[in-house]
Amino acid sequence: MPTIFLADADLTLQGREGESITATLLRAGFMMRLACRSGGCGLCRVHVDAGTTVYTAAVADTALPATERAKGLVLACRAIPTSDVTITVPVEAHLHCIAPQMTPFAVAAARK
Repeated sequence: MPTIFLADADLTLQGREGESITATLLRAGFMMRLACRSGGCGLCRVHVDAGTTVYTAAVADTALPATERAKGLVLACRAIPTSDVTITVPVEAHLHCIAPQMTPFAVAAARK
């Protein structure tokens, strides 16, 4: 199962097979700026610093143009890690913990 390392928070979360970045964050008690959750608005952009993701559902070109994709940006609501990934969440996404009691259940073993 892939892990998601939040570079800014120095935290590694355990993903589940086929689970989007957003779903992993929510399961771990984190929230960020979201709207449509269907790849159409672009509010959930994150930068993938390392690792790979795929989209199993459509992502609107207006929500994430090819120029942004080329820079490593993905829509967290649709991006499914296919390997361990390191992401940077932009400050404007307002990533914050809303349910700290959930975080220990999703934290992965320490990175080596």
